[in-house]
Amino acid sequence: MSKPHSVSCVDNKIPSLRRLSGAEAVVIIVIITVAALLVSVAGMTLPLVLQLLSGAGSTAVVLVCLLTGIPGWSFRNALRAFLTTSA
Repeated sequence: MSKPHSVSCVDNKIPSLRRLSGAEAVVIIVIITVAALLVSVAGMTLPLVLQLLSGAGSTAVVLVCLLTGIPGWSFRNALRAFLTTSA
């Protein structure tokens, strides 16, 4: 009898270039915590918090692209990826 094959639920077609560093992970955790606090403690609605986070994210993309000198086509691709909805 053959051994059953396990199927991964994670798409591994594109290998990750590197793992998140500790500082990057802390930033992500802080952003999620602040968003949760804005919804629960400050009484902000979830769409308003999402608008705030997307505005901060798009500002970060613009600043990083301008400060690092990323070419225009790469900048447009980053904004397109950030602003499109996932299916």
